[in-house]
Amino acid sequence: MGIELNPSAAVLNARELMQKKDQIEKEVREYEQVLEGQKIGMFEPLIDSSGFPRDDIDLVAVRTARAKIISLRNDHKAIMNKIEQALHEIHAENQANRIDSLPEAEMRENRSKPFAIVNAVAPDSPAKEAGLQKNDKIIQFGSIHSGNHQNLQALVTLVSNNEGKTLDIGIIREEEILSLKLTPRSGWGGRGLLGCHILPI
Repeated sequence: MGIELNPSAAVLNARELMQKKDQIEKEVREYEQVLEGQKIGMFEPLIDSSGFPRDDIDLVAVRTARAKIISLRNDHKAIMNKIEQALHEIHAENQANRIDSLPEAEMRENRSKPFAIVNAVAPDSPAKEAGLQKNDKIIQFGSIHSGNHQNLQALVTLVSNNEGKTLDIGIIREEEILSLKLTPRSGWGGRGLLGCHILPI
């Protein structure tokens, strides 16, 4: 028999939202059955051809059921959006847990293996000021390493979110490992926040 670990807050939130969704759907079905019992749907007129209230249906019950169904369908749409967000949070949590649970040897390898190479460095750029040179191999860029760079997309996001903040950079230059500090910034006279061209390895 499997052992279930204590669920996270994200999982508990998703379960609670799913229960609310099920309850809303149950209530919608109940009110739809009220309309079916009156042999009427959501949009048929409630007056006869002469303009008088229909006497073949329970007008109060029909109006109430229709109003409840509209309200519940709006609630259902809102809670489905919340469920989608909750599932995204669970996925992100699972990804983080997967990385955290990697064997220590694999974690060390991820942080010492080059994942990008500097192809060019612009004069007077933040990259130049940090000491980056052409052909430097990058093994760490802030929190980005070979195990999580996502074809450098993660690096692009990190840089754009850290303008003006100093990031620790680890590089390999001629078999020597060096540590640099780079501060992404605009307004240095060239394009981008770094002033260097980086290619994935």
